[in-house]
Amino acid sequence: MPASYLPEHAVKAYQDERPSVTRLILEARWAHYRLTDTLEHGPDSNTVPALRRLKLLHAGALIDVLALRTRDPDLYEAARDHGAALREVDGLALDDHPHNGLDHLRAQYARLHHHTHGDAYQAPHATDESLPIKRPFRRPGPRLVRQMLDTYAWAHLGLTPRFPAVDVASEQRRHLMTRGLLLDWAATAAPADNAAAAAAATAGHALRNLDRRAALNDLRARAYLRDAFRDVDDQDEDDAPHPHDCAGRCDGTGEVLTVLTWEHHGDNSYTAVHQEPILCFGAPAAHAPDCATCGGHGFTYTAGYRELCLDGRIADSEPAAATVAPQGA
Repeated sequence: MPASYLPEHAVKAYQDERPSVTRLILEARWAHYRLTDTLEHGPDSNTVPALRRLKLLHAGALIDVLALRTRDPDLYEAARDHGAALREVDGLALDDHPHNGLDHLRAQYARLHHHTHGDAYQAPHATDESLPIKRPFRRPGPRLVRQMLDTYAWAHLGLTPRFPAVDVASEQRRHLMTRGLLLDWAATAAPADNAAAAAAATAGHALRNLDRRAALNDLRARAYLRDAFRDVDDQDEDDAPHPHDCAGRCDGTGEVLTVLTWEHHGDNSYTAVHQEPILCFGAPAAHAPDCATCGGHGFTYTAGYRELCLDGRIADSEPAAATVAPQGA
């Protein structure tokens, strides 16, 4: 990491550690892969709670640093949500303080790296009133982070005999694109970070090589990441954005923050332990009564946990019997 000052260094937790964006990506995708692999192969494993916490911590730190650099409001909200979920996992009560989740996320990141000073707050001089750095893609930043993590996990899970339907080459290519775009965005937002710029260019060169294209200079290789992502991205959804007063309550983002996992405490008592944004249908969602995954109940159950079933989600305006195909990884 260069010795020069970067936006995240105004936060004590990151000032002490000075993590590179490349390292944050490595840590977040590894934590996500370990959790995904465990849930697919042994959902009843007693390691699942610890792995969920590890994913929240590392993915949250990555999103927080990206938010500090880009000043992107979507990333800021996602970082705060990760921190709030981490507080719940750690058994701490939530209050109305808007920075509560972020403070906890940053403090836990500092403790993970043995910075036990307890001061994970943002320095007063870190306030920046300028406009956010324009993202080099049309997708919300948090969704791009999730795509980067998911594609890494499924590119590896698809190599096992258990998941023969996974298109490994496609997952690997999309991961290369999404990782490169995040690095490119981080480098654009902090021009002093030469390491992130070099890593983004390396990803662009690798993608061109994968696509059997001629080599370009570093700047054009980074531009190729953006062009390639536009070609494979879901343009229909971008061309028809949800309104701010969307009936699905997504506030125009196309995604709804939803609790996906509850922990069972006996006597039919459940506590929410994990939430993520899921696709908004533009209307309140119901569940198909003939859903092959959950039988129409809307939930699946493992030892000690209840999971929201996403396979049979339908908009209220659709026929109730029309089961929705399972969503891709």
